[in-house]
Amino acid sequence: MKKILMVLAPSDFRDAEHIVPHAIWTQQGIEVDTSSTEILSTGRFGYEVHHDFTLDEASATDYDGIFFVGGGGSLDFMENETTKNLTLEFINSDKATGAICAAPRNFLNWGILNGKKATGHNWDGNFPNLCKESGAAYMNNSVVVDGKILTADGPEAAEEAAFKFLEIL
Repeated sequence: MKKILMVLAPSDFRDAEHIVPHAIWTQQGIEVDTSSTEILSTGRFGYEVHHDFTLDEASATDYDGIFFVGGGGSLDFMENETTKNLTLEFINSDKATGAICAAPRNFLNWGILNGKKATGHNWDGNFPNLCKESGAAYMNNSVVVDGKILTADGPEAAEEAAFKFLEIL
């Protein structure tokens, strides 16, 4: 049985970007654990998720993939070394690694998308510039897969991202 670790911000994660992929993956027989820096996360629209454990307890060796839920709160991970190092464990182990909405900005900041094609939510009109500065090629698509890395635009891409993530898993 495949296992995915979903990472949510402690607050202001995008509810649909958790609910939709989680439902699809569990229906497909995938085991899904959730985690964050806190044991409870609250979404932008009030959806609450009680996590299986905190991120400092997570290990890439226990999972086949990691997926970051977006929303404004996901940017809080940008300077979080624990989360960055955990993500690099997945990358260095050639495991499926995904982010949707605002979360791909963390990947840009961490250097994960250097030399890769990527997309993400462009609410401020700056995502293409951030890609260029980080050495990534911005693609104006809802979902982009480059090797084992998936990036997606936003809540409207949650279903497509979930199914594409299964393909690289």
